[in-house]
Amino acid sequence: MKLLPPLRFRFAEDDRETYGDGWTVYDESAIARLPARELIEIERQIGMSVATMIVRARANMTDANLAAMWLSCRLAGSDRPFAGFEPLVLLTEWEPVLAADADPPALDSSTSPSTE
Repeated sequence: MKLLPPLRFRFAEDDRETYGDGWTVYDESAIARLPARELIEIERQIGMSVATMIVRARANMTDANLAAMWLSCRLAGSDRPFAGFEPLVLLTEWEPVLAADADPPALDSSTSPSTE
């Protein structure tokens, strides 16, 4: 499966008090890099395979969008269980992550510019 570039979403206005008002990134590449046992636990909670979630989210299916939003929040540090995650999925704003919005890659010491 070819992974798509990251997207970001912002919860509907009615959900922002509960879930926050900033943007959260949905990144298939980050999901694909999760360890197998973590993916198994995620699949247990969302009730579908992660691969199915990705395919169904691309087709804008509500169950998969809910799972994708929850997983994105989880990767961003939320500890809310999936069973208690109930945002207004159809009113959520989605958009591509623009290059200007992305974090710059970290420089390692071998590629850092010289300060001579």
